[in-house]
Amino acid sequence: MKRNPWRMGIWIVLAGCGTAYGQHQGDVWVGRTATDLLAISSNGFVPEENFAPLSPVSGLLQGWTNDDPGFDHVVAGDALDPLQAGAAIWLEVVAMDPAFQLIDDGFQILHDPGDDTLLGGSTLHEHLTWHINSQDPAFDPAQCIWNATFVLRDDGSTGYGTSAPLTFSFTNAPVRSAGVLATGDFDESGAIDAADDAALAACLDGGGPAHLPEPMDSQVTTCPVECLNAFDFDDDRDVDLQDAAAFQRVAHGG
Repeated sequence: MKRNPWRMGIWIVLAGCGTAYGQHQGDVWVGRTATDLLAISSNGFVPEENFAPLSPVSGLLQGWTNDDPGFDHVVAGDALDPLQAGAAIWLEVVAMDPAFQLIDDGFQILHDPGDDTLLGGSTLHEHLTWHINSQDPAFDPAQCIWNATFVLRDDGSTGYGTSAPLTFSFTNAPVRSAGVLATGDFDESGAIDAADDAALAACLDGGGPAHLPEPMDSQVTTCPVECLNAFDFDDDRDVDLQDAAAFQRVAHGG
C-alpha cells in the first residue's frame, strides 16, 4: 500500500497530544460479530452518530488536530464478541476529503485509498493523529466538516472478515458536549428571540429527517455543526420538524 514518509520532527508536536490508556467511550471499540466480521460497538464512539472536534495547532503541523477518537477492543459483556489471539487489525483508507490526513505512530501520512496502518492485535489500543491541514493547497477555509471513510481488516491468523465502511466526520467548529441539551439560543444571547427564529429557519433549509442541515443564509451560519449545537434537540444529527416543535416549546414554555 502506498504511504508517504513523515518527518521525524513531528514527534515534538505529537508528544504534546495526551494518549489515554484503558477502555473508554471516547474510543471506537473494535470487536467481531457472531459471523466473525469486524465491527464496532455501540458502547464506544460511533462515527456515524458523532462529530469529532479537532483543536487548533501550529508549528510543524498547521490547522487542527487531535488524537481522539482512538481505537480500543471490546471486552466480555459487549454485544460484540472480543477479538481472539492472533488477530492483526488494520485501518485502511477508503476515501478522505481534501486537506485531511491521518498520521500514525510510524509518522506515516495516510490519505489516499488503500493507505493503511496496523492498529494492533486482540488487545489493541491505539491513538492516531487526525489532522486538517490548513497548508494544503486544497484546503477550503469555508469548510467546517471533513469526512474520512475507512474499513477495518484482519491480516492475522484469525482471518476475520473486513468491516463495513466507517465514515468519521471531523470539525474545526466547537461541538456541544455529550449530555448537554440543545437550548435554541443560537447566538448565545441568553434569550430566545427573533434572531434565533431566523437561525432555525436557515438551519431547516435543505434539511429534514436523517439529513445534515445545509444552511444557506451566510448571515446566520455557514456551518451545519452550529445548527446541530443549537437546534438538534433529539441528538439525531439533523434539524427537522420535530426539532422545530421542541424549539417552540422551549421558546414559548409550551
